[in-house]
Amino acid sequence: MISRQIDTCRRNSPVPISFLIHTASTFDCDIYIRCDDKRVNVKSYDEMICGMAAQKKSVVFFFNGTDELAAQEKIERIFQD
Repeated sequence: MISRQIDTCRRNSPVPISFLIHTASTFDCDIYIRCDDKRVNVKSYDEMICGMAAQKKSVVFFFNGTDELAAQEKIERIFQD
């Protein structure tokens, strides 16, 4: 399992949740974020809408599975300048 804190506000324009969900869905590993005491599945639209609404600038992503490294690298690139 890989965990990575990612600054989600580094970009000039916000990343659409639908794009993030679509990107996460291309990987076989589990991808989730921790929101307070809840685990939010990044591949689930409903969970993301509820979970990302109250998020701060920085979010901890968790990647677990066969292609977790590739998924982590791709998600990090999405939020770069």
